[in-house]
Amino acid sequence: MTLTYRPGSKQDPTYRYPDGSHNVLVSDIMQQGTPQQVFRGLTAPAALRDWTGADVEETVDGVRWHVPDLGVSGTSAAQVEGEYVTVALETAAWRTTRSDATIRLWPVPRATLVLVNHRGLSADDLDAARGLWAPGLLNRLRFWVLAMAPNSRTVGIVEPGSRE
Repeated sequence: MTLTYRPGSKQDPTYRYPDGSHNVLVSDIMQQGTPQQVFRGLTAPAALRDWTGADVEETVDGVRWHVPDLGVSGTSAAQVEGEYVTVALETAAWRTTRSDATIRLWPVPRATLVLVNHRGLSADDLDAARGLWAPGLLNRLRFWVLAMAPNSRTVGIVEPGSRE
């Protein structure tokens, strides 16, 4: 699956917003998983603990998690069940220490398309953000979804960056 965009549009990875920030778009396919399963993996404290291996706590703002080996912390900021989750991210090792990502979920036959729009990044952090999502967080989430899905199997997984 290849996502296309119009050059110069806000989806163009080289687009620079008036404040100087950039976006990173990352897509992935969660085989055998429904949008509700992926959503649960992104929002339920026990599920987040399972697939991230992170410390998780419920706060007034949402569920907060920290993944030390990836150097990222996140707090769910907004959500619509089975459709999207917005996460406020903190990364001490990047030039952009605070940013936001919206994770959208679409059902496709026997799978879920996951599209991450990571916003508010400096140009220096674009490659690190791509690596954070794929293969980092999305691979971990994918294998958790596979373990939870009925009749789960690893055959047919579309790896990040591959083209069909």
